[in-house]
Order: sequence, then structure tokens, then C-alpha cells
Amino acid sequence: MKVKSWFRSLKIRYQFQVIVGLLVVSIFAISGIVHYNSVKDSVYDRYREREVLKVMLKAAQGSLQSSLERAIETSELLADDPMLVAWFKNYEIDVNYKRLILEKLNKLHDNFGYSSVFAVNIKTRNYWCEGYKKLDVVSESDPDDSWFFNAIKSPEEMEFNIDYNKELGKTMLFVNVLMHDEEEVIGVSGVGVDPWLLISEFEKHKPTENTCLWLVDRKGKILLSSNIEEINSSLNNFIPKQSFQTILQNNQNNSLTEQLDNGQEVELAYMSLTNNNKYKVVMLTPMSELFPVLNMIKRQTFWFAIIFLLITLLVVAFLAKKISIPLQKLQKMSLQFAKGNFNEKADASLYERNDELGQLARTFDSMQMQLSHYIDRLNSANSELQEEKKQLKVLNDQLSDALYKASESERLTQSFLANISHEIRTPMNSILGFSQLLEHPEINQEDKVQYASHVVKGGQQLLSILDSIINLSKFESGVVAPKFEIINIQELLKDTIDLYKVMADQKSIEMSLDLNYSKEDLCLESDPALLQLVLNNLISNAIKYTEIGFVKLGYKKRGSKIEFFVSDSGIGISDKDLDVVFKPFRQVNLSQTMGSGGAGLGLAIVSKVLQILGGKVRVLSELNKGSTFYVEMPLKK
Repeated sequence: MKVKSWFRSLKIRYQFQVIVGLLVVSIFAISGIVHYNSVKDSVYDRYREREVLKVMLKAAQGSLQSSLERAIETSELLADDPMLVAWFKNYEIDVNYKRLILEKLNKLHDNFGYSSVFAVNIKTRNYWCEGYKKLDVVSESDPDDSWFFNAIKSPEEMEFNIDYNKELGKTMLFVNVLMHDEEEVIGVSGVGVDPWLLISEFEKHKPTENTCLWLVDRKGKILLSSNIEEINSSLNNFIPKQSFQTILQNNQNNSLTEQLDNGQEVELAYMSLTNNNKYKVVMLTPMSELFPVLNMIKRQTFWFAIIFLLITLLVVAFLAKKISIPLQKLQKMSLQFAKGNFNEKADASLYERNDELGQLARTFDSMQMQLSHYIDRLNSANSELQEEKKQLKVLNDQLSDALYKASESERLTQSFLANISHEIRTPMNSILGFSQLLEHPEINQEDKVQYASHVVKGGQQLLSILDSIINLSKFESGVVAPKFEIINIQELLKDTIDLYKVMADQKSIEMSLDLNYSKEDLCLESDPALLQLVLNNLISNAIKYTEIGFVKLGYKKRGSKIEFFVSDSGIGISDKDLDVVFKPFRQVNLSQTMGSGGAGLGLAIVSKVLQILGGKVRVLSELNKGSTFYVEMPLKK
């Protein structure tokens, strides 16, 4: 905007000079760019025809692969060793196996020159290595042992990882291979290779001094680099994001030209290290170092553009003066029209001209007569347009509200369908799976009873989910009419405690009835079935989300109302979830702590039932410390 304002403030002849000057520079710049690109493409075509960078990269890849293939083969031989598998499978009890296996680890270390040779048992967690010793016992609580647990959870049979070895006092590249007994993973075996030996092979094949070579995995994590600070970082930190995605997704060996964030143009080449394309060798070379002649062409093009610009400005300045003076006279006339003075006449000398400027001056006369009439009509039309604009804004606001509500409704419905399909599929898979096992003719009676128990539990869980959906549907549609009766409150609460006592005992949760605040035996006029449904949902939720501690049920009389409360020492609810916990189709995400085992509709049903009974519910909760739900009901309907 500042440049545009500055340009408009210039006189016509200066504007003309700027426009023509920019045009000349643009034409020369475009010509220079075309020339530069044609030369560059010609050089690149010859470069790519010979595949120079690919040849260099293939040399680096071949040298690296030959060094790693021996380590991979050694790791795989260890993983398939039947004696090692049998020893690990039997919890490392056989001392004869132990002596032979540790001797084999030590021989591999001495004969092949590896930095380390190891095997880790998944059952005992013992870490055996060269030197006839148990180096460590891996633990999930130790961050240094995370590589082992990542390896046994990974679907890949073989992986590389860079880690620091405390015993050797240096960082090594570990080749990890899973050990199997039939379909069961029983451990991880592998070797450790000194990464500096591999990096020195990298350095031998760099085409230029500033060439970067990396070994990366399929996620783009750098496993080897000549710069130690780059190891274990992401390749995305050093190349454009689009190139990063292309290298990871393309399984073909290729090269491409890219521009870095600092404007530097580079040539990227990549090649798979192994047949499964999991690991790639990537080479980055600055183009300026490959083709210095291109920089010379850039400098020549720049100086030629400056020289032609100066010549053009001198010529344009002379021509602009011949045009700008008549235009300034017309400009003064236009300013008078803008002020509403339609009596202003153009200079007589302009009318006598036969060129475009004379035609423009004569046009001003005809325009002068019609301009006043058009201004009146324009003011009238503008008033009508403003009114229509206000009406259109109101309609747009209404349409936006309607679209937002429709979008929110669709999102909630899709979210509900996704959650409920998952919850139904889980017990259904359990029922089908154990039912198929019951059909097997060779299972014993004890297994039949256990499988049948799982089928019954799955059916009960599925029935509970369907009941919740049906109940919520009935309450939403308004087909449920309450049947009010006189209810003895203490008897209701005692029956409820007895109903859930077994469930609480199974989880070792202390369940109690708190009557300290209400000594008198009160009665309540309400629908007993619906009120029981409210208490059942609150207590079942309290037990479900409490692992250790207590669940309390009680009530207090507050004037003409009664307030029930269900308190627990469970996982609690975060502040951001308190506003949506009673809304249908919105489920608080508790899966990170424990499985919910339900459809997530219990509290929504509680809210709907209390609307029917004339009551209301609220909750006080603190994350990881527990929750208390309060249900307020009138004593009389």
C-alpha cells in the first residue's frame, strides 16, 4: 500500500518513466532468466544423463551396505540359533547352554571385530553380551532400555538404532533382530557397530567439500551423519518438507533439484540401503559447487540489466515531458469536476489537437453535461444498495447460524456412531471368538466353562450398551411418562447399596451408605424406577472409574428438596470436560487411564431422566482425586 501511494503521488512523466523502466528491466530479466535456465538445463541434462551424483551415491551406498550386511547376517544367525532360542525359552536354566552361548557371543565379537554382540531375553529381561557376562537387566522404567521395548512391539523383524553404550563409553549403531519361537517373540539379538567406521566410508565418496551424506530410516530419522549433532534428529530439519516426503514415499532411486530456506540451490539424491526400502542413503550437494559457471552468468545478467535501465530512463524522460504537460491541464479540470464545479472548461489549445489528448479534451465537454445527472442517480442507487446490504447481512448471519448448527449436529452424530460401533464391536468380537473356541472338540471342561463365562460377559456388556441407547432414545422422544409413588429414601438407598455391593467387593472398593447428615426417615414422591435408574448409573460409573478407595452414597434434606450424593475417590474429571459430561453423544476421553467398557451414555440418561422428574444434577470433581455427583429432587411432585 505504501508503494502504491508513493507511485500515485508522482507526476505523470515520472510514473511513465517508472513503468517503462520496470518494463525494460522485466523484459531483460525474463530474457536473462530464460538464458540462465536454458544453460542450466543443458548443464543439468548432461549431468543427469551421466547420472554423476547417482554414481557417487551408489558408491557410498555400496560401501555402507557391505559393512552393514555382515552385521545384519550375524544378528539374524544369532536370532535363528536353536540353542539360544531353547535356552531363552526355558528361562536360562540350563548351565551348559549358558556356557556354549556366551562362548559364541565372545567368539563373534573377537573374530569379526564388532564393538558389541548381545542377546536379551524377553522373559527374564537379562542382557547377555561378549566377555561371558550379563551386562544388565532391562527395565521399562529405564529410558536407556526403551530400544528393547520398541523393538519387541515393532512389526519389523530388523531395525537399526543409535544409542550410547555405558560400558564401552561411546555411541554405537546397533542392529536389532527379533528372536522367535514359532509365532512368539522371545527376545532380541544383535551386534553393535562403531558408527565412526561407517561415517569414514561416507566421507570417502563426497563429491564436494560441503556435501552432506545421511543414513535415514523410513520416518526420516538420521542414523548416521558426519556431524554427530545431527544423529537422531529428523532429516526434515535440513531439507524442504516436500522433498522430505518425496524421499520417504518414493521407493525408486532418484535425484532432484531443490531450494533451501536460505535460498541456496542444491541437488538431492537418494537410494535404498536394503531391498525393503526401510533405510535410505541421502546425499545433498550445493549446486554452486557443482556448476560455478552458473554464478558467473547470473552476475553478467544483473549488470547488463542495470546498463539498459539507465539508457531507457534517459529516453523515457524526454518522451514523458511531451505528454505530461497536457495531462496536467486535464488533471486540473478533473479536480474541479471532483469539487462539483462543472463550469470549468478545458484549455483551448487542447481542443485543436488531433491526437488522443485532443479527443480526450472534447470528451470532457460531453462528460461535463451528463456527470451531474449521473451523480444524482448514483446517490439514489447507493441509498437503495445500502438498505439491501443490511438485509443481506441479516440473511447471511441467519444462514451462518443454521450451517453451524447443521455441521455441529452432523459432527456429533458421526462421533457417536464411531464410538458406539467400536463399543459394540468389542463385546461382539469376544462373543464370536469364544463361541468358535467352544465348538472345538478337543477343549477340556475347565476351558469350556471359562470360554462360556467370557461369552456371557460379552453378552451382558452388549446388552448394557443397547439398553443405554434404547433408554436415551425413549427419553429424547418424550414417550416416557413418570409414575409417581411414595418412596422411602433410606430403604431405596440401602437396596441400591446391596445391589452394587458385589461389584464393589470384586474391585476391593469400600462401598458405604452415609446417613450422617440425615437422621430422620424421609419419604419422596417420585417415579421409583426412573429414580433407581439415575442412582444405578451414577454408582456404576463411580465403581467403574475407581480402582482404589471408596464409593459413598447418601442424601441431605434442604428445605422442600432432597439432595442425593454419590462420591468416589476415582480418576476424576478435568475442568474442560465438566461442561460436556452430561451431553448426549459427547464422551469424556478416559481411555488414557482405563477402558470405559460402555457407550458413554450413562450421564446423558441421568440428565434426561431428571428433566422428566423435575430434578437436576451437578458435579464437583478434581482430576486424579475423585468426583461427587449431586442430584436435587423435590420432596413432592
